[in-house]
Amino acid sequence: ALEISIAVRHGDTPQKERRKQALHPPDMLITTPETLQIMLVGKRLREALSHVRWVIVDEIHELAGDERGAQLAVALERLHECAGEFQRVGLSATIGNPDEVARFLGGRRDVLLIDAMDEKAMEIVVERPSVRDDDHRLAGKLGLDAPSAALLRRIKELIDMHEATLFFVNTRDAAEILAARLREIGADIEVHHGSLSREARIEAEEKFKRGEVKALICTSSLELGIDIGHADFVLQYNSPRQVTRLIQRVGRSGHRKGRVSRAAIVALNPEEYAEAAVIAQKALRGEIEHIRIRKNPLSVLANQIILMTVEYRQIPPEKMYRILTRAYPFLELSKTTFYEVLEQLRDQGVLWMAGGSVRRRKKSTSYFIENISMIPDEKSYDVVDISSNKVIGRLDESFASSHCTPGSRFIMKGRAWEVAKKEERIYVAPASKTYIVPDWAGEEIPVPFAVAREVGALRRKVAEGIVSDDVVKEAVEEQLRGGFELPSDRVITIEKDRNVVYINTHFGTKVNETLSRLVGSLLAQRIGESVAMGSDAYRIYFTLPRSMSTELIKEILLGIKPDTVEALLRIILKKSSFLHWEALKVARKFGIMEKAAEYDRFSLDRIV
Repeated sequence: ALEISIAVRHGDTPQKERRKQALHPPDMLITTPETLQIMLVGKRLREALSHVRWVIVDEIHELAGDERGAQLAVALERLHECAGEFQRVGLSATIGNPDEVARFLGGRRDVLLIDAMDEKAMEIVVERPSVRDDDHRLAGKLGLDAPSAALLRRIKELIDMHEATLFFVNTRDAAEILAARLREIGADIEVHHGSLSREARIEAEEKFKRGEVKALICTSSLELGIDIGHADFVLQYNSPRQVTRLIQRVGRSGHRKGRVSRAAIVALNPEEYAEAAVIAQKALRGEIEHIRIRKNPLSVLANQIILMTVEYRQIPPEKMYRILTRAYPFLELSKTTFYEVLEQLRDQGVLWMAGGSVRRRKKSTSYFIENISMIPDEKSYDVVDISSNKVIGRLDESFASSHCTPGSRFIMKGRAWEVAKKEERIYVAPASKTYIVPDWAGEEIPVPFAVAREVGALRRKVAEGIVSDDVVKEAVEEQLRGGFELPSDRVITIEKDRNVVYINTHFGTKVNETLSRLVGSLLAQRIGESVAMGSDAYRIYFTLPRSMSTELIKEILLGIKPDTVEALLRIILKKSSFLHWEALKVARKFGIMEKAAEYDRFSLDRIV
């Protein structure tokens, strides 16, 4: 429409289209950080990149805080070597600390901040549907409890009341089970998430655009995209966990200048309701989480050293260091650390160092092919509809190996399938009802410390009569009726149920996970036996080998000296399976291990 020739390039772009782009570069290329890594190495594409005058980083908040972002920051400096200075533009609707994200975009350059956030009007309703008489009948028919039936009924009512609804959930398994349940009660809905095939996602998007379905149930797969037609309403199932998530999702409705974005959050229980209410208030006040940008991530450093070696064939280390230290994550990188990583890579045989230059080896090229992305590889299986031979989605290896024998059933695309055969792919046929949903790794969104603290404050203020909220009041009164002290932002409680102990806190996901490992290890040391532990944003729990007094837990908790926490954690984490997984990822990004290396077949101690 603007008479600018445009092309799109990413992992799914057909070879024919790639050739066309190399021979006749477009005015504008829409691409991914990973594809840019490839383009910097290709001879023809590199020539096209030498003419770059503008780089727009859309949804920059999605990148700034992780290793993909650090890799992109270095790639932009490598692009600077090839194209000279170009203008950088970062776009986002949800950044709590724009000054630092501006520095991430510009490195050592000055960046102008333009804030247009106060122009967008939002309306957000938070509700926990109350149970009606007909919900009991629906619950009996579906084999659910009454509150779950009430929730499904209310979701369908809200979908029917609007023209086009985007219905967000936090995990892929929730998307699948809710889609299956909503279809049972006649809701007009399709499913969209990252583990469905590209064809299945496009089919769902097109149906929604054409108005053939009234709602699309989705995860963060549709948080950022704009080309999904006009949604006049956004639904969120349970708390979105973070203010950033909620603002991104609500903004999908009324996605036009001057329109109001309208949304509702429907919560299944009082805890989800309280968290959603706090996040909705924060969103309306514009209190967005800060993005923490990690300094000197060495796995990214190793990756970029090797990729620059492939790009230049041979390059002086001083030039490499100069390029790296223009990128914001590496502004403070010391020469000592840089040369230590360089020598590590040389000792592994991933590159040569000779005659004052870093030179590529055969192993450098094979590393490049396997490690273009900083996203950890999860082995997965394609799921194929045996009747049409179409790929409908992917399953993680853990679920595929434990739940995919011939005859077993699971839900995908919101429909039931039965496994016909399992080879390199899993072949399935449509089946009658099942409620088994695949689990996919690494999906839970952490609840920030500030949100959890405010949920505790809300509970306390409702109990004190300072704030009026019927849903929270009912939950608070039930707790007090049971003779329990009310946990809040000012009170930690310890409860015991036989051999399970709960510490009720309002510290959020990360603090509670850290505390659970710390207290659990000290407790196991004290009683001389292992202790099973777990946590969420509001509680830490231990399964003890035998019943014991809660006084011991209190004593351990109050006995931890703040200045010993880090040293204790270093000892505890060194033995944890969590560190095993992290060490495996870092070893792969350093080129110590090949992509195909099995997680359970390596010695962590040897690698450390």
